[in-house]
Amino acid sequence: MADHVVDGANGFVASHLIGALVARGDSVIALARASGEVVRRRISDALTTLHLNPDLVEKVQVRPFSLAEPELGISGPDVFSEPCTYWHSAALITFFPRREAELHAVNVIGSANAVAAFTRHAKPGSRYVHVSTAYQHGTTHGRALEKWPEYGHPSEFRNDYEHSKRMAEVALSRTGLAQRGDVLVTRLGVMVGHSGTGRALTDLGLYDFLRVIALFARRTPGRRVRFVCHPRAALHLTPIDGTVDRLLALAGGPLDRPVRHLVPAVAVPVPDLFAAISAHLPVELVAVTAAEVEAEPFDRFEAIVNMRCKFTSPYLRYEYGFESRADAEPPPVTPRILDLLISWYVREGLPE
Repeated sequence: MADHVVDGANGFVASHLIGALVARGDSVIALARASGEVVRRRISDALTTLHLNPDLVEKVQVRPFSLAEPELGISGPDVFSEPCTYWHSAALITFFPRREAELHAVNVIGSANAVAAFTRHAKPGSRYVHVSTAYQHGTTHGRALEKWPEYGHPSEFRNDYEHSKRMAEVALSRTGLAQRGDVLVTRLGVMVGHSGTGRALTDLGLYDFLRVIALFARRTPGRRVRFVCHPRAALHLTPIDGTVDRLLALAGGPLDRPVRHLVPAVAVPVPDLFAAISAHLPVELVAVTAAEVEAEPFDRFEAIVNMRCKFTSPYLRYEYGFESRADAEPPPVTPRILDLLISWYVREGLPE
């Protein structure tokens, strides 16, 4: 049995990770700002998603914490009583403008506070896992490499969230923890539901886009909506079950490669994604180039939908390439899995 401390425990990735950890018999202290009741409900739901016994949630120790406090608002000697793996998963995820200061406070300063608390209290032999995003690569052309990043100007990113995650990694790279080699940075792709059922417990990413499209499709069925896309645009959709499997394997293995991309080797082409969505909603989504829109401008309906999807649509306008190794790559999203993901959310996840 191993010991783990997981912050951001009510988050999508963290709740499933905790479920997998307790299911294999490990000891878990879950740190969260949310109440213990909320955290346990999220972990219980995650256990159900992973086809595990939801009653295992009773084995999780839930403690309140705050990234805003240098000591995280916890009792260090109590939380770090044994050598452990500390999973720093807590983050603010928002693409809304004018929240740069809040994102910096949580994702950069908060991450530094987590490192400081771990460095001060963790027992020898402990490991630190920082959960990041592959899209901290920003809009920089070329392949994103598995290496510590350099500073990037905010203009090089699609949103302040990406920039804050980059700055957190830069700060982590300069710590003694990173120099000693006791740290692993795991950069995730576009997180989606379970590969076997499509079940998802999140409204972020693909699901935010689906929710907006469904709203307009149901109000005005049969319309065509074009989106400006890179000719080779594809999204690295990453099922939660495969992600958890890879996280556990990497965290338990050698830390000779401190930065790892947990993205499928094969991404989902945007035209395939659009076709799958159109098969389940009364809408025709079409990928076009900027030149095509210039020649035939958006009509009013298309312009409104594009405006409502303004936080997702920038990700359709780039071609992404990520360095990765087989031991970190979750299985790809096949057409069958893609259909499951969309059909489940249309059937079960959309608000009435």
